[in-house]
This record gives sequence, structure tokens and C-alpha cells, in this order.
Amino acid sequence: MPQPSPALPRIVIIGGGAGGLELVTRLGYRLGRKRAHLLLADRNTSHLWKPRLHEVAAGLIGSGDDETSYLAHGCAHGFDFALGGLLSIDPAAKTVTLDHVLSPANGSEVLGERTLPYDTLVLALGSRVNDFGIPGVLEYCHMLDSPAQALKLQRTFLESVVQVGVGRRDRVRVGIVGAGATGVELAAELHHAVHAMERWGGLGASGKLDITLVDMASRILPAVDPKASNHATQVLENLGVRILLGESVERVTADALHLKGGATVPCEIKVWASGVSGHDIVAGLRGLLLTPGNRIKVDDHLACIGAPNIFAMGDCAAAPANIGHALVPPTAQAAHQQASYLAKLLERRLSGQTVGPFKYHPHGTLVSLGEDDAAGELPTLRHSQSVFSANGSLAKLLYVSLYHMHRVALHGWLRATALFLADRLRHTTIPPVKLH
Repeated sequence: MPQPSPALPRIVIIGGGAGGLELVTRLGYRLGRKRAHLLLADRNTSHLWKPRLHEVAAGLIGSGDDETSYLAHGCAHGFDFALGGLLSIDPAAKTVTLDHVLSPANGSEVLGERTLPYDTLVLALGSRVNDFGIPGVLEYCHMLDSPAQALKLQRTFLESVVQVGVGRRDRVRVGIVGAGATGVELAAELHHAVHAMERWGGLGASGKLDITLVDMASRILPAVDPKASNHATQVLENLGVRILLGESVERVTADALHLKGGATVPCEIKVWASGVSGHDIVAGLRGLLLTPGNRIKVDDHLACIGAPNIFAMGDCAAAPANIGHALVPPTAQAAHQQASYLAKLLERRLSGQTVGPFKYHPHGTLVSLGEDDAAGELPTLRHSQSVFSANGSLAKLLYVSLYHMHRVALHGWLRATALFLADRLRHTTIPPVKLH
């Protein structure tokens, strides 16, 4: 990592998710290496857009197919990269300490703890699934917070399908807790994947897949328009997904979900996709005010309350949405808007200028339901608080465009279009599902 000029302001971004990587990329365009020293730190070496993790888990894309190397991206866009997760912050000394890095091959130490100075610090730490302290969740359930977790689920699912194909197991039984976007998308994509495995790999388990979706809510996708929820329900039921609503999980064991009402959901593969919480590391950070769910309290400029020169964005931040008393939701579109806002704020801050408060503008919600279908809601043209339901192939086209726009934010229109065309060409020559 090059040593920055002492005259340049040091802007450190912790977390290379959708918001963090977009922010440092925008700052690279605006400031380059001449007006500021930009540093991105992350515990991983590459970026994968989190809304695509369910596709990795189903084997519809490989984790490396759409990853962006932080080192290469930094060289091309004017920032440096440091490998390591956040360990601590010292607001008085204006330093952050990164944790040591262990080799995944043998567990040996690759990098030790490092303390880095900053003039401005941005926390883009993301979030994790909330286990709510329910016994057995952490021990037996798969989660989709990282590419590594998604790959582990993909491998487990593939092995189960193989066992069914050779007669070692009667059926593939999957229990998914949480009927929000992640749970619904995963249920639909697993059905798509198992049919693709039979067509392209000869693994005959398409009629032997049992998926049960469990949620305390009265309908699936409870945060979207009821018409979109009804469409998604019909699609999943047509696929054979069993939907249990108004039910909560009391405990999880190796072979079942145990519900509070006394019923059990037998399943060898269990996925927890219910609730969002801040990472545990946040609770130990000095100088920050937190919500009960370990999200960092920020003001309407995304500045951490009571911590000068520290900002927070994305899932880890509890930011006012300027819509009643609501908070900005932990979604990719919110992180995208915050990245754009902070890039402008931090650039003008260097010149002693200010910007107005951050205002969140909801652009709707879209949920993938397989190859050619999606459901969701979009704001009307006349009033952003009024929505209409969007379902079917048009909604799927809009859903696909969301990832394309994320690529545009990272790479620009020309390269993003080239990547899109490369994806289309690649899919004509390889199976649509990962078989290894």
C-alpha cells in the first residue's frame, strides 16, 4: 500500500459492499489521488453484489463470475485497498485498527493487526441476519450474508440432489425461515436450479424437492403491495412450495425446524433469512450511539451522532428517512443513494462547503421469482408515496436492470454494457447451473 502524502486528507472507508465500493469509486472519480488519499478496507479481497447471493446459493452463478477485485478496481479508480476487518476505532486519535488476516488454506497469519490514521472515516459495514437468540439457529442454519456462506449452501444443496439421484436419499427437504425478499427468491431459484440440474446434469431430483417457507407475518413479502405479494404466493404455490404463515420457530435441530405451536418441519437443509441486525463488532466500537439492533445512529447528513469526522451508511446505519419517523431501510437502493450523497458531501467538505440533508427516495421493490418472473411495487409518477404492483416478465426485466445499474456505478456505461454482453455470450456455452 503506497504511503500517502502527509498534505493530503485521508478518507478511509470500511466495508466494500454495494454502498462502500460505490462511494470510494465515486470519490476516486471526483478526487483522484491528487486531492485526497482514499483507502478502502474489507475482510474480503473482492466484491459481490449482495442481492445476488441467493443465485450463488442455488448454483445459478459462480461466486467468481461477478466478483470485482478490490485491488484491481482501486488501481483503476484512484484508491488503495487494505485487507482486514474492522477491530476498533479511536475517535480521539483518529485511527482505526484492522484485525489480523488468516490464511484460508492452513490458518496461518498472513497479516497482523494494523492501525491506520484517518481524517474522515466512513463505516459501511453492512449487516447480518438476526438469529434472535433462538437455540440451534447458528449451529444448524445456513445464512446468506457472504459469498462463502452462499457457496456452502450451494455445495450442500448439490450434494443432496446427487444423493437423491443415486437413491441414497428419498427427497431433498429444505426449510427456509423468513418470507421476505431473500427467502422468497431462494425458494424460487432452488426450484429453477433443480430442474436445470436434471436437464444439464442428469440429476433426477426435480420431482423430489420439498421446500417449506415459514414466517410470522400474515403474508409473504409483507413489506410490498398486497397484489405483488399475492402474485408471488401463487407462483411459489404453483412450484410446490409449502408456505406456513403466522408461525414462529422455537428451536432448530439437525433434522427439523420446531415451531412454537408444537409442529415440526422436517428438513435436512435449513436456511435462516429472517431479520436484520448490525454486526457484533459494532457493539464494541467507541464513541458511537447504537440502536438495540446494533445499527449506528446517524444524523440527517449521515454523520455519526457524537463522533466527529465519522460517517455511517448502508445497512449498518440507522438513518432518518424523512418519511414520518421511519428509518432508511437496509436495502441496496438505499446504499446506492447514500453513496451518491456522501461522495458529494465529502468532496465539498474538503473545500469548506456544505450540502443539504440526505433525503431517501424509495424507488420501489422487486423480487425475482425465477427465470422470467418477478413481483414487486414501483412508485407512481405523480406521488412517490403511492405505488402500483409490477409483476411478470416486465418486472423481471426491471429487476435485472438493477444489477446493471450497479455495474454502471462501478465501471461506467461502456464497460457495464460489455460485461452484460459477455454474460449473455457465456450463458450460451455453459450450463445454466453450477454442477461442481
